[in-house]
Amino acid sequence: MDFIAQAQKLVRGLNERMGPSPYDIAWLARLPGDCDGHPRWPDLIEWLLENQQPDGSWGGKIPYYHDRIICTLAAAIALRENGQTRRAQEAVHQAERYLWLHLHLLSRDPFELVGFELILPTLLAEARALSMDVPDHTCGYGEIRAAKLHLIPPEMVYSPRISTVHSLEFLGWSGDPERLQQALASNGSLGNSPAATVYYLLRCRDNGHPCSGDARALAYLETARLHSGQVIYLYPFRIFELTWVLNNLAFCGLSIRTFAETEVWERLRQEMGEQGIGLDPTFGISDGDITSVSVSLLTSVGYEMDPAILHHFEDPKTRTFRTYDYERNVSVGTNVHALRALRVMPDYPDRREVQDRIISMLLTNRTLDVYWVDKWHASPYYATAHVLVGLMEEGSYLADPCRHAVSWLLHTQRDDGSWGFFDQGTAEETAYALTALLHYNLCERVDMEILQRGAAYLLRAYEESRAGYPELWIGKCLYIPYDVVQSAILAALVLYEEMFGRSP
Repeated sequence: MDFIAQAQKLVRGLNERMGPSPYDIAWLARLPGDCDGHPRWPDLIEWLLENQQPDGSWGGKIPYYHDRIICTLAAAIALRENGQTRRAQEAVHQAERYLWLHLHLLSRDPFELVGFELILPTLLAEARALSMDVPDHTCGYGEIRAAKLHLIPPEMVYSPRISTVHSLEFLGWSGDPERLQQALASNGSLGNSPAATVYYLLRCRDNGHPCSGDARALAYLETARLHSGQVIYLYPFRIFELTWVLNNLAFCGLSIRTFAETEVWERLRQEMGEQGIGLDPTFGISDGDITSVSVSLLTSVGYEMDPAILHHFEDPKTRTFRTYDYERNVSVGTNVHALRALRVMPDYPDRREVQDRIISMLLTNRTLDVYWVDKWHASPYYATAHVLVGLMEEGSYLADPCRHAVSWLLHTQRDDGSWGFFDQGTAEETAYALTALLHYNLCERVDMEILQRGAAYLLRAYEESRAGYPELWIGKCLYIPYDVVQSAILAALVLYEEMFGRSP
């Protein structure tokens, strides 16, 4: 198989493919029609009933407690409000049972979800107001919510210029329809989020408010559904998809120019503003992670980038990098991507000091002194692979601090050649682990059998990809950007083939 040609085809055909989101489907299922009070989209009620897990929950294929809890709460509320059958009420009862049995297990997950500390207390309160039998505590997230809100100036809560706009459903009954309307983006959404956009429409309805944004918001929801044929977590996300696909392919050992034509680079450069770039032109908020990756990519193909673009995201106290303003948790991924960007920006102010601060931060933030986790991905294999490659690019002197992580990778391969942090091996996690070990192999030899078995598994998984991949990316729920995952798999296969001169 010609993996390079497959990767080129992938880049040419990017179309924001993403799997269905139970969380957002639940929100859309709550929206009533114009006249009769029945659900606007009754097919979504049926989807929820058909896709409840055997244990009573909703969520991704891999059990991740934050994902299952938030999706289950949202789905049960929708069914309590709009499910008119005995089957729907039984589904609610099963959901209530799941919440009591699993809410206390949240601490077992590597990382929480986007806005979870804000949304969980609100949804629990809404469920109790509907006389649902759900816990009356938040497992400590009430205090965490207060700490998060303390970071945000009150006058900025509704601002479309900070990332909280993506999760404004956390406002619950206190949301002001007029201020929500003012936060609508040009495409009619709140923060490119179907769930938050539905929340806006519900607040207008509950207040009898004649919102001029109703038509725009409904048109956004219809457009998002029409584009993908289902309800997805985030739409649109063109820049995120493009940059992450190209970033994955940049790890494969070939010039990144191999995979994208000139107009792709021109489009990416044109979208870069003085303060960076965001996940989509309609989103309106720059992102330190996407900006760092874009700076690296554009520089590698010959564009000159102003250091001030990256400097916008540097914390002057810690000399490390943030993804968004007012964030509560620093991102390992954002910082290793900033480290890679700094390598191609010799004029960055105090570059060596900043690089050393990032390296120190990364080494300090290992879990159990072994691997890394990140706020944007559920699997430690994602963060660990990105950090290992980034540190090895800095110099061989960092090989020794990385040995525990490399040993962890070598010893956690499954019998079928895959890697997976949860209850199964996955093609995506295998791609990350294999890519990291192949890069490490350039410095110190890695057992060839481990590499070969990993590549062979990955080839089988790629050929059978019609079955889909599990959701591992962290948003307000777990989600799966299909072509980003496909690019990671192809990059690992290309790198293996380039390194050893043969296909798996």
